Amino acid sequence: MIRNIVFDMGNVLVRYNTDFYLRGYSEDEKTLLNRQIYLSVDWLRLDRGELTEAELISKIKKSLPDALCGDAQRLVKWYEQSEPIDGMEKLVRDLHEYGYKIYLLSNTSLEFHRFREKIPALKYFDGEFISADCGLLKPDERIYRMFCEHFSLTPNECVFIDDSPANIESAARVGLNGIVFYSDVALLREQLIEKCILP
Repeated sequence: MIRNIVFDMGNVLVRYNTDFYLRGYSEDEKTLLNRQIYLSVDWLRLDRGELTEAELISKIKKSLPDALCGDAQRLVKWYEQSEPIDGMEKLVRDLHEYGYKIYLLSNTSLEFHRFREKIPALKYFDGEFISADCGLLKPDERIYRMFCEHFSLTPNECVFIDDSPANIESAARVGLNGIVFYSDVALLREQLIEKCILP
């Protein structure tokens, strides 16, 4: 029996689109900024809680030409340019009203604790578990085990919704049921109905 619905955050609850954040730059600038920020090892260290946002911004500025240094802070603070996924708050509310416990399991930085109010659906959540707080990143199987232990959840009583097939696959090895989210809330609702999670 499914009792718990677990959501990822980026591209599930809110949009995370690096192409959008890098709009307006030349192709060479986009390549450089993407490499130095979103595709960097330090970006992973930020989400693992090993770097603060301020430390990351300082390091990025040292690797960029002067003309781009002023943009580092804005680009790192991606959440200030993102919007909730249309229809997701209503779906979460429906799941909450049907009696499911709702949880967050996301790779994200400690800044989440400051920007979480920008995500309206979180008011229906029973718990939040982020990578920077535990020092582990999906798809490491240990994060799913730690998440379940933290909230005293039985893995096979959980459905995990994430936009990354790799994350869903690794969660399944720990025993969680999974649904890959393809940016289509209507399709997700249909899948939940098919699994008899929603009527």
